[in-house]
Amino acid sequence: MLGLEENKELIRRYTHAVFDEGDVDAVDRYLAPDFFNHVTGRSGTEDFKRLAASLRVAPGSANVIDLLIAESDLVVALMTISRTLHEELRAFGFVVPAHGQSYTVTHVHIYRIRDGKIREHWAVRDDLSMLRQLGVIG
Repeated sequence: MLGLEENKELIRRYTHAVFDEGDVDAVDRYLAPDFFNHVTGRSGTEDFKRLAASLRVAPGSANVIDLLIAESDLVVALMTISRTLHEELRAFGFVVPAHGQSYTVTHVHIYRIRDGKIREHWAVRDDLSMLRQLGVIG
């Protein structure tokens, strides 16, 4: 079992590799094969591989970890997320054409780490602000 500081560093490296660099291979280095995402209710790593691949070719993305807290096998990351749309976005029943518009939101991500791998993920996201910034809702 990794210590608290090692778990926090694992999340820093994972965030940088997958979300900043778009490193698809990093997904398997950091996520357990039986990884469970409580946000989508799905197991496995394919969703994050697709996301990493899309971020690799999408300039204007940033993932700033503002705060990391670790306790037991959990790490909580308060993050500022910025994205620029380069592809059509389909979210919550809305379709947003890509015209290079950007948004910045705050997320809280919670990770369970065991044996040096991320096993579970939860998130609280400010999707309402994203939709407002993209002009989908007023």
